[in-house]
Amino acid sequence: MASRPTPRLAHGLTGRVKGWLTLDGEFLLGPRYVQLLEGIERTGTIREGCQATRMSYRTCLSRIRRMEAALGSPLVLTHRGGTTRGSASLTPLARRLIRIYRRWRDALEQASTRAFAQVLAGRSARGGARPGRARRTAARG
Repeated sequence: MASRPTPRLAHGLTGRVKGWLTLDGEFLLGPRYVQLLEGIERTGTIREGCQATRMSYRTCLSRIRRMEAALGSPLVLTHRGGTTRGSASLTPLARRLIRIYRRWRDALEQASTRAFAQVLAGRSARGGARPGRARRTAARG
């Protein structure tokens, strides 16, 4: 019985990770939540921040409330504007969470990229050869 050839993987194959921060074991924020907070910071309003991240206003408010409830502290300060238009700004805690998330995510992506390259090259992510190969090589003597 003839064996089928192993399909070749495209050169564009990459590993991707998605990271979330948790607080006391519960989800706190992930990439979309960070994008939302950054959108609010960039645009100066919740509504425009939601539009910038392509989320509905209702979804955005729900996510903000969920994060604030988990932390027990506000992340977004709103200022009613009436005829002069309201605004929103991030608290120092929100800015700190974004910095923590971004730094951690950058480190995570770098480590993931290195590990993926090692796995593709046939080495374990811990730096050694794959166990199966080491046994076969040793058996050949």
